[in-house]
Amino acid sequence: MDSIVASLRLGWNALLFKEEAYEEMSESANPVVKGLILIVIVGVVIALFNLVGTGLEIASTPNLDKMQETIYFYMRQMPFWEDILREDPTALQQFEQGYNMGWDIARQVFAASLGSAAAGIIGTPLGLVFRWLIYGLLAYLFARWLGGTGNLSQTLGALALAVAPQVVNLLTLIPFVQVGSIVAVWGALCAYFGLKTVHKLSWSRALWATLLPFILVIAVLILMGCLGTAILGAVIGGQS
Repeated sequence: MDSIVASLRLGWNALLFKEEAYEEMSESANPVVKGLILIVIVGVVIALFNLVGTGLEIASTPNLDKMQETIYFYMRQMPFWEDILREDPTALQQFEQGYNMGWDIARQVFAASLGSAAAGIIGTPLGLVFRWLIYGLLAYLFARWLGGTGNLSQTLGALALAVAPQVVNLLTLIPFVQVGSIVAVWGALCAYFGLKTVHKLSWSRALWATLLPFILVIAVLILMGCLGTAILGAVIGGQS
């Protein structure tokens, strides 16, 4: 329990860009374990709040069956139907098929959103941990390349605190609220302070150590997209 409380306290201080939080985390006995605990707790809490928010959003949505019936009733009263049915007696049947299909899709979307939110209780912390490990390893390599002095364990511990801005996602408890990119920007700033503190880098080198992992990942994705497009084009060309 003390470890959990300590991790949450460090996360709060990191949220406020206090360098002593990154120093304390990196110099602790098990920075990776403490970082992992923090990330998992934050991920589970965010997922639970998102589940509740999704439930409230669905609960505040009008009954779809009644909406479907009411809209259809008033649309069927429109005078233009007489002219349409005179020209094409099957028009009403075709309209009903498309109309009902649209509402069936709407029901599936709302049902899937609640199921996805429930799955997020596991998926959200796992996703945060995966991104933390990948980004942490790349940031460590770039920081060392730029003259940093911290080790991998210290780097991962400090960068785990960059998960702190994820608490902004708790606002998703309010139906229809979106937080946008503020979480990503805030997290990147926390990562910057963590790398700068742990690796004793100048502000410019810490900035590059923070950004280069993102640049590398984007470049790899673009390259993979180009290769995929080229392979697909070659396959289609070969078949033709």
